Amino acid sequence: MNACRIINSSLIIMISNFVNKYNMFCVKFRTCCYRNMFKKCGSFTIWGHIDVVYPKNIQIGEGCSINHGCYLNAYNPIYIGNDVTLSANVSIISTGIDIKAWMSQKKGDKHIKNEGVYVGNHVWIGANSLILSGVRISGEYVVVAAGSVVTKDITESYCVVAGCPAAVSYTHLRAHETDSYL
Repeated sequence: MNACRIINSSLIIMISNFVNKYNMFCVKFRTCCYRNMFKKCGSFTIWGHIDVVYPKNIQIGEGCSINHGCYLNAYNPIYIGNDVTLSANVSIISTGIDIKAWMSQKKGDKHIKNEGVYVGNHVWIGANSLILSGVRISGEYVVVAAGSVVTKDITESYCVVAGCPAAVSYTHLRAHETDSYL
């Protein structure tokens, strides 16, 4: 009986190691494919399946991480700075529909043209958050709480934004602070 457990656990470890190597291959392959599609990019990693519309309008900085389920609609440009993390299921949508053109049943392109979306350096966007067209997150060390909808510019640094619509809910995040400050 003990021999069966040893064999089973060895087999599980072997399968686990194979799957991990396979998963890392998939991560590296996926990242390499997107690297060739984006307009400009530094070092970044894509962890799982993402959906991208108009990839040639996307620029990504150094040390970024894009997690599974993210949706990037870059009809207008999307700029993502250095050291940015997009957690699972984050959506960045750089366009909208011109309501007047839509209501008048005008033919042709009804997308709103604007400057797009800008996400600065050292930003962490929590899971299931939505960044809408025209937003600039220009502050550094900004955390967008999970499930937030960012509709306006965030210029403050070292802060947490949360809610729908997102607003600054905590400021003065510093690396030297301890948990007692939070």
